[in-house]
Amino acid sequence: MSNLRKINATLDLNRKSWSIERIEAIQGDIDSLTIAARIVLDGKGMDLTDYTPTFAVVLPGTSEYVIDDLHFDISRLSEGYFEYTFVKEAFSVPGVYDTARFILQKKDKTELSGMPRFTYYVEKDPLQGKVIAESYISDFERLEQMIHDVETEIAGLHDEVTSESMRLDTEIAELDAKIDTETSKLQTEANNLQTQFDSFNPSQFAQQTDLNAHVNNADIHVTSADKTNWNAKETTVGAQAKADEALDGAKTDAASLYEPKIAKTAWTAPVLNSGFSILDSRFPPLYRLKGSTLQIKGAVGRTTATGAIFTLPVGFRPAERHGFAAAMVTGAAGAVATVYVHDDGRVELVSASGNYNLWLEITLDID
Repeated sequence: MSNLRKINATLDLNRKSWSIERIEAIQGDIDSLTIAARIVLDGKGMDLTDYTPTFAVVLPGTSEYVIDDLHFDISRLSEGYFEYTFVKEAFSVPGVYDTARFILQKKDKTELSGMPRFTYYVEKDPLQGKVIAESYISDFERLEQMIHDVETEIAGLHDEVTSESMRLDTEIAELDAKIDTETSKLQTEANNLQTQFDSFNPSQFAQQTDLNAHVNNADIHVTSADKTNWNAKETTVGAQAKADEALDGAKTDAASLYEPKIAKTAWTAPVLNSGFSILDSRFPPLYRLKGSTLQIKGAVGRTTATGAIFTLPVGFRPAERHGFAAAMVTGAAGAVATVYVHDDGRVELVSASGNYNLWLEITLDID
């Protein structure tokens, strides 16, 4: 077998002609030669994504032929490029192969027009002796591979069945051993019970006369009259009414105790005082109550002003003044501001380390 060679070939569909160097092979070559084909239309590689390439040739001096769609590299069809490696049957007889061509066909059987033939030459190999020309169709090779795959799968299934049968035999043996063990345990327990029964002394059992005396003792049993008197003290309807009243009271108490702690108001925009403004419409100053927790957030624009930024309405004010460190909207190191939330509702910028805008992120309990 010769070393693998690659022949570059270009087909210009506008001219319907191949630009290809002379292709020569020796009779009997196997996987020795590859054609790197590029299909060009209007000077550019044509997108062949929807096409399936097939190589076809009639062996010279015979009625045999090769039809092969299996030995292609089609990874670059979108660039108009594919590679085909000749099968050995394409070099089986010496002579001039002037009927070689590539067929490009879509799934609907339409073919790309303008695909001319090309020629290659096969030199006789004296060592081959007399070679009988035979046709080759790649579908046969594909079928043989499928049959081989099925045979391999059947062999694998046979091995699995054998392995599973051995596993089941092992499990059955283990189950038999467990049954024998459990049977032995049950027999031992039965023997122990029989021993206990044999040791019973009937004289120690309760006597029938004692049982009758207990049953006939009216002083220790509830009579129908007793039940009637007891039932009269409480009816089903009365008991249900008392239970409903207790449940409603418990619900009311629970609601009054916990609902204020979990209720949540909507975010509300405050009225900003002079000297302060909304810095960014994406992060406007807002406040809300979540239970008894006051939340304030947003970016505040400012000049050089300090003082009250805005005033919270009644119901949103803490019982006493709280102070917070607030971030400044700047990359400068150490920039910080001090903000007070007063019991009269004023949210006040007390001091700032620079004339930077202010970022509010405050959470406090107003109880």
